[in-house]
Amino acid sequence: MEVELPQFDGLASGALVKLILQADSARRQLDGYLAAMLGRLGDLEGQEAVEELCRQFGLGRHGARRQAKTANALNALPNTLDAAKQGWISIDHARVMGESHQRAPLSTEQELELITAAITEDFDEFKKTLARSEGQRRADDGLTRHERQRERRSVKIFDGDDEMVVLHAEFDRMAGERVKTALYALSDRLFRADARAGGDRTHEQRNADALVALITQKPARSQMPATSGNDDETASKPGDAPSVCAESHDPEDEIAPQATTLVVTVEYDTLSGQLRNAGLIDGTPIDIDELRRIACDAGIVPAIFTADGQPLYMGRKQRAATAAQKLALRLRDKRCIGCGMRAGACDAHHIIWWDDDGPTDMPNLVLLCPKCHKKVHKHGYKIMQDVPGPHRLVWPSRPRVRSPSQGAEP
Repeated sequence: MEVELPQFDGLASGALVKLILQADSARRQLDGYLAAMLGRLGDLEGQEAVEELCRQFGLGRHGARRQAKTANALNALPNTLDAAKQGWISIDHARVMGESHQRAPLSTEQELELITAAITEDFDEFKKTLARSEGQRRADDGLTRHERQRERRSVKIFDGDDEMVVLHAEFDRMAGERVKTALYALSDRLFRADARAGGDRTHEQRNADALVALITQKPARSQMPATSGNDDETASKPGDAPSVCAESHDPEDEIAPQATTLVVTVEYDTLSGQLRNAGLIDGTPIDIDELRRIACDAGIVPAIFTADGQPLYMGRKQRAATAAQKLALRLRDKRCIGCGMRAGACDAHHIIWWDDDGPTDMPNLVLLCPKCHKKVHKHGYKIMQDVPGPHRLVWPSRPRVRSPSQGAEP
């Protein structure tokens, strides 16, 4: 399908605005049309197939999973999907309606009322309208508003652009207020420390540093003795973070390291006697100077994987992968070879099954998350490898059927 796009060079502002609105309408229609097609593919091949296809759009794992979930949710709301295909509402409006319908089913009348609201309300306003509607629909479920919010709590962490890590969290109102109070309290302390030391962090950067400190570190105890009087800088109050030493000139003195274990890989150049090519276990490179810095804050797990240094090749002596083999798999595969789930959530899988005399050796092991592990053992998915190249999980051409006496490998 080829779309001919009009030229806009030389257009006056009025004509340009009109063209922009037309392009936005066309984009909405295409978004709705794409969601309808993905929903149909999900009916035919399943959600995993939709996610895999969405990855070919250039989306990351999180984006592909979200688009597949949206298409699946809108399958149950044909009027909403039609409104998106007509360009009346955005795909974001449609997506949150689909999510709300999954939590509290909409009647056709309620769906049409919300579509009318979505046409006239921007996204932020519509989310509030949708929340009120969902609360009314769930009024007879025996749960309080707080309990409903608690059901929806979630935290997602995933890799973003430029090797950044994105954290998205949703809390019920009470938990959220506690998080905000703690975050803002430490952020304010960092602000005062910056003011004393001449730091130039932005508000968002201070919030980010405060969040990291709250999750991975602990506030440093003040070295300054308690004083009498109304000194707000040194007097402690219930619920406050530990007070900050007024003599400190380093904003980082606000927080102290907390034990964290990292697994890093570093090559040793025997000719120069120097370390080089440092990286995290997922392959992300880090500077040697950064390695030295984190070595002060984290426990470093050293490992040398050589034929005679670690029992990486166990043959038929042992079914379960050793700790050394699991570390080696994390270094080699980085993540689940099927869906990309982080390595820490994965198991070691025998390519040639143990029951079929497959050895517990590195060439015969790959990382699979529990979900993809089940695909192999229950649904006939295969492990393939392009030589040279990594292993990958492929759709089955013919499901493998095991006899009732054969159990699935854990």
